[in-house]
Amino acid sequence: NAGVLFVQLGDLEAAERALARVRVQQASPLLEGCVAALEGDITRRRGDPGRAAPLYARASLAFRRAGMHPLAVAADLACAEIGDGAAVEPSDDASTLTCARLALGAPAGAGDTKLAERLQQLATRTALAGRRVIAWRAASLARRLFARLADTRAEGALADARRLFEEVKMLTPVHHRPGLDADPDAPTPIGSAETPSTSATGRLRRFLRINKRLNSELRLSRVLETIIDTVIELTDAERGFLLLKDAAGELQVRVARNIDQTTLDGPALAVSRSIAKQAADRGEPVITVDAAGDDRFREALSVSDLRLRSVLAVPLAVKGAVVGTIYVDHRLRRGAFGEEDVALILDFAEQGAIAIETARLVAELRRRERQIEMLNRRLERDLRARGDELVEVRQELKETRDAAALRHDYKQIVGRSPRMMELLRQLDRVTDTALPVVIQGESGTGKELVARAIHFNGARRLRPFVTENCAAIPETLLESTLFGYAKGAFTGADRDTRGLFAVADGGTLFLDEVAEMSPGMQGKLLRVLQDGEFRRVGGEKAQHADVRVVVATNKDLGRLVEQGKFRQDLFYRLNVVRLTLPPLRERREDVPLLVAHFLERSGKRIMPPALARLAAYRWPGNVRELENEVTRAAALSGAQIEIADLSPHVATGDPAAVEDAGPDSLLLKPRVERLERTLIHEALARHEGNQTRAAVALGLSRFGLQKKLQRYRMGGTR
Repeated sequence: NAGVLFVQLGDLEAAERALARVRVQQASPLLEGCVAALEGDITRRRGDPGRAAPLYARASLAFRRAGMHPLAVAADLACAEIGDGAAVEPSDDASTLTCARLALGAPAGAGDTKLAERLQQLATRTALAGRRVIAWRAASLARRLFARLADTRAEGALADARRLFEEVKMLTPVHHRPGLDADPDAPTPIGSAETPSTSATGRLRRFLRINKRLNSELRLSRVLETIIDTVIELTDAERGFLLLKDAAGELQVRVARNIDQTTLDGPALAVSRSIAKQAADRGEPVITVDAAGDDRFREALSVSDLRLRSVLAVPLAVKGAVVGTIYVDHRLRRGAFGEEDVALILDFAEQGAIAIETARLVAELRRRERQIEMLNRRLERDLRARGDELVEVRQELKETRDAAALRHDYKQIVGRSPRMMELLRQLDRVTDTALPVVIQGESGTGKELVARAIHFNGARRLRPFVTENCAAIPETLLESTLFGYAKGAFTGADRDTRGLFAVADGGTLFLDEVAEMSPGMQGKLLRVLQDGEFRRVGGEKAQHADVRVVVATNKDLGRLVEQGKFRQDLFYRLNVVRLTLPPLRERREDVPLLVAHFLERSGKRIMPPALARLAAYRWPGNVRELENEVTRAAALSGAQIEIADLSPHVATGDPAAVEDAGPDSLLLKPRVERLERTLIHEALARHEGNQTRAAVALGLSRFGLQKKLQRYRMGGTR
């Protein structure tokens, strides 16, 4: 049986090896007949019918001695087929096939139609019984007889023969399929003048057109859809699936489409994974013309559950490695896919694999571009943060250099805001001179501190520093206070008394609220400034004093001159150097420094919310009011100052309502600083004082946040 099968497959060497194994067996009439018949088949297939005829005759005699009359008849028919035997009537399936071959070798006769119909019935019966080889040969011989008779039934017989032949071929190992193609009963087109079907040409054109579209698509999802849509179009399949291996090596459906190019979902997604897996594992296409009756998939539940008929699965390989399967099926048609479909889809699968790899590379490139872009943005943010830090460091260095560049020590003057630094630089230039100085500023801004700095940093620091508030002394007493009086000058003047000019001789006399001085006193003060001489009240002799006069006022002396309330000549004599002290509301960045200075002796700590309220308040009384508020809060608070420890008008005031010009103020710097303090406090409170997390929330570096905390004196964080 193996030898006969190899002859039908065209593998004559394998048939001869089988014959050699049979010959060594113990001789018997049946074995002798089988050996002779097989040797006759091999000789005849090699193209030597003259040598085959005696072998068939010997086989016939041996079969008769063994009592195997059907086999003897088959041997006789073989002789008759090669023209060396008598005609016989068909008695079984095999003899029916042989009689058909005999009829085709002779001129057409009256019995050809009956024989062709008998062959057609044989093909139908054996196909239903699963005997595909006999069914295919019967259909092929019937087609040839009908064609010779010009019977229209030849087309149907040819279709049956092709379908049955494809089924046999798909069940045949790949290396034996060329032998089947060379079999005399292999179905061929009717008529020798016919050319390959024009549908193949059209299919090829579609293939080229779709391939061009495929290569123009770079999105992986669209590439996968285009591939499966193309396969469905090329094979006329009902459904198509593209399965790719996941990280674990399991096939997963990536695309599921039907014949109208719509995506499948729900129950329609069901696919025979056993067939798809077999194609991927073996790296070879799997085709079945009737999956339900295919022994290879008899145990596959998905085949029976899905009631599959025709299935084609082709492995999808990228760079030599199978990464998935292209799977198409038809649940209604048997034999929907043939060898031509397999060859076409294999070729297309190679192009599809290239397109998939290209799309994956493009997707990976785009992913990396997005990653690089994200890293660039992060780098830009880091660079901006580093730039901000650098600006802050430069500002700090500038402030440090500015402070270091000052020749004198101004530690009693608390403040490092730009306005205060400019004031200190002016003091540096003024201190070593003997020129009169006018210090102008609101009440409580520290005018006397500035005057003391001028004196104690200058050349007169070892001489007296004398102060007097002109507004605190009645006009009648101010003259005697400044110039002194002689004994007997007025009632109660029982001795000569020195005035402040005499006391301050060689030093500095600081006159506060000089604008409150009467016009008469202004004239006498002018004489001292011009000549350095003065006369005691009631005295006759002029006295000389070397005194540097520093005056202070909270009014605009120039405007008072215009109004006639202050002597113009005195104004010009005093206004040689004028220093303007900024109010506290215009240098809010100094509030934390001032608060820390006032709390040094108490050892207490102020909480950031309370400090934010102090920095937001307007402070009409300036530094003096702030000092009083901090002193009061320190006295009433516990270990640390909270908002509740502040005065009600400071603690409950809305920061927006106490800005420089009310809630509608457009002054940018105070509002920005107030917002910064508020946000910093909120971030620190939300993150329980953790500077690193608060800095991230604020979009700052930790160093940048620390600089702002230092600037605003909002300590107490970690």
